Amino acid sequence: MFDILQIIRKNVAEGPVTIGLSHRTPPPTGFRGLVLLDSSRCIGCGMCAYVCVSESVTGTGDETRYHWRYEPGRCTFCARCVDRCPADALSMSADSPPVYSHPRELDTKHDVPFPACKGCGKPKRPAPETLLRWAAPSMDEETRDLYQLCEACRRLHYQNSMKPVMGEERK
Repeated sequence: MFDILQIIRKNVAEGPVTIGLSHRTPPPTGFRGLVLLDSSRCIGCGMCAYVCVSESVTGTGDETRYHWRYEPGRCTFCARCVDRCPADALSMSADSPPVYSHPRELDTKHDVPFPACKGCGKPKRPAPETLLRWAAPSMDEETRDLYQLCEACRRLHYQNSMKPVMGEERK
């Protein structure tokens, strides 16, 4: 009994002692961390928000841009958003998230501007190369260039391309 009291007195007198780690322990292979958005690849389709069961990824769009938001506090790290992104704009960090002390401190927001139409200059929803290759793998360059136009300019292009054909039929 006397020995235990001496050990307790010694521990109280010395104070707490912890071992300081010189580095963070690396996460295991296949670790799924925070969802990251490459806004240069995002097409604003909203598929990530649609498949997110925890509603940690949300998105809204208007005529000029797509507003993307991620709340890691709600995320289940299932990677469905990453798997379903048609433009490969989403990825997951291989590192564990940083320590934070306030709710919503790690929330992320991105405003993804839509590119300008090659015809009129107004913003239009993008059609990335990966999506075009998936949708129509044997598309020629002229058709591919049409996806750089907004819907109104594309319609105008189709109307103008039909005029010579219609004029030939009248003769």
